[in-house]
Amino acid sequence: MNRLSVNLGVLVAIGVLWSAPALVASISSGYLSAVYLSGGAAQAEEGKKETRKVPAMRERTYKTLSEAQVLIDPDSVQVEEGQEKPNIVADPRKAITILNDLRERRGVNSYELAQIWNTLAFAYYTLDDIPNTLSAYEEVLKQEITEALEMSTLRSLFQLYYSREEYKKAISYMDRWEALRGEPDAGVTFIRATAYYQMEDFKNALKEAKKVEEITLAEGKEMKENWWYLQVVIYNELKDVDNTIKVLEKLIVHFPKKQYWMHLAGMYSEKSLDDRSLSAYYAAYSQGFFEKENEIVMLAQRLLNAEVPFEAARILEKGVKDKVVKKDEKNLKLLATAYTMSQDVSKAIDAWRDVAKTSKEGENYFRLAQALANEDRHKEAIAAYQDALDAGVKKEISNVYFWLGISQMQLENWDAATKAFREAAKDEDKEKSARRYIKYIAGEKMRQEELRKMLSGN
Repeated sequence: MNRLSVNLGVLVAIGVLWSAPALVASISSGYLSAVYLSGGAAQAEEGKKETRKVPAMRERTYKTLSEAQVLIDPDSVQVEEGQEKPNIVADPRKAITILNDLRERRGVNSYELAQIWNTLAFAYYTLDDIPNTLSAYEEVLKQEITEALEMSTLRSLFQLYYSREEYKKAISYMDRWEALRGEPDAGVTFIRATAYYQMEDFKNALKEAKKVEEITLAEGKEMKENWWYLQVVIYNELKDVDNTIKVLEKLIVHFPKKQYWMHLAGMYSEKSLDDRSLSAYYAAYSQGFFEKENEIVMLAQRLLNAEVPFEAARILEKGVKDKVVKKDEKNLKLLATAYTMSQDVSKAIDAWRDVAKTSKEGENYFRLAQALANEDRHKEAIAAYQDALDAGVKKEISNVYFWLGISQMQLENWDAATKAFREAAKDEDKEKSARRYIKYIAGEKMRQEELRKMLSGN
């Protein structure tokens, strides 16, 4: 697989490389534009720009070329409306024999010889004989030919050499084509840039890619998508992050595709521009480009890290609803965390309950209990704390006992609260706070007992 197909897949998709059908169309078009025109007619066809004088094509040569043309491409036969095309079987090899016999005739002039070689090139190409196709086109250039024929021949040569990955030769023929044309062409300059890129000559590739933009702007036209993207790829190769970002920012204005938003977000991250990176990811999501679970979860995690929990929860909730995001422990825990951080306590409780049911792990029951306690639903919280203990919570066992004691205390379950605080006090970090609550409970129990006696008159 060549470098372009690996790194410039988007360019291939948009039509940078010539497929066989495209080359056939290009070559046959150039061939048909001149093959049957006499020298004088060809000059008239080219208009005022043409100043070359070439010999005229004689009738005998014209008829032989016509015969060969029909054998190469029977569909080229022109018939009047209502008439059926003759049933002719393509036989390019026979056409080559006819053309070589014609080429050896005495008295064939230079322009006729050029058209013979031009027709031979077309015949060889239909047989997929590229070496002989190239040789035939190069013979065309040695003859006295019109400017139009030279232009089409040079174009066919640089296209063929490019398709064979002979980039230096392709560039040399592009340079000749451009010199003959008298002014640069954005499309051909772009192809020259990709040829330099293929040779890993990134300096010249960038020079040509930037020239494409200059030509386009000077002509008052708009840049094509692949013309922008080539600059991105080259700047990437040169490790020039700043200019990669600049071009991507232009590209997404005209072609806001997912791959460009994702690339831009990555470049922002590389420059530690985290807010811009998050904005780029969010823009991609907002345009409907995120269709995979990992993309949605990634965005939600980034939003949580940026302390935007409400939006993180909304995105995850929609992903679950659309059945893009699976309701597994990891995703539900992230959703529950987002609800908790955004202070949507009711939804946080439901989410933590789902997490606990899914995993049966003590830590998740503990999170559920805390969410319930924050809503003063202490009876339910006590049950969840107990579920956490029953499930074998390990990392936060002292915390579970401590907050269980708090909920029990809120319901004035003094003995149960004291018991929980005594368990929490076994942890060095919790001992001081737990004993303070135990002391408080003992005092509160005494105070309530004194109050009861006073009210009862005993």
